[in-house]
Amino acid sequence: MSKDVDSLGVSRRRFQRTWWLVPEALVLAVLSVGLYYSVAAATPVVTEEQRRADAASRIATAIEQSTTDEHAAHGHEVNADERMLCVVEVWHLESDDTATASGAGTAYGYYLCATGTPGTPYIRSRMNAGPIVARLTDPPELTVTKLDEDFRSQVEVMMPPQFVEQAFRGFTDPDRAETLRQRFERQISDAA
Repeated sequence: MSKDVDSLGVSRRRFQRTWWLVPEALVLAVLSVGLYYSVAAATPVVTEEQRRADAASRIATAIEQSTTDEHAAHGHEVNADERMLCVVEVWHLESDDTATASGAGTAYGYYLCATGTPGTPYIRSRMNAGPIVARLTDPPELTVTKLDEDFRSQVEVMMPPQFVEQAFRGFTDPDRAETLRQRFERQISDAA
């Protein structure tokens, strides 16, 4: 009997010496849960629409920054004193096995560009447009149709079947062309 009493007394003494650990552990647990949820809440959720918009912006910038030779390879002429502004709509983003956090994958969509020297009215700018496939590397690798080849055949080869007909229709959002017009007028037409 004395053995049971002694072990009970030892347990009580141990608890009396370490009781302060219980509230500390509770505070630590509450802080950990709070930190976890605050980090989770601070991490932005990127929607598919945002990913397509980001890809469209990257592709438009890549087209605008293409060299004269790169434009010539597709049959477009851009002189050294001219500027090209573009807008892109991405219909679909496709990840692949090599996709990374940087967003590598393939984008399918449509582009419209306007080219002119400073002071050129938008209505008199040289336009080029068409379907585009972009491998989202850094910088993006762009595939567009060439002017001297059969357009339909090129589109059927470069686009997945579900996007071929859309490639012939152009933008799904007609406001994209208006966005380009406004930007061209601000940056090129009014820059005389």
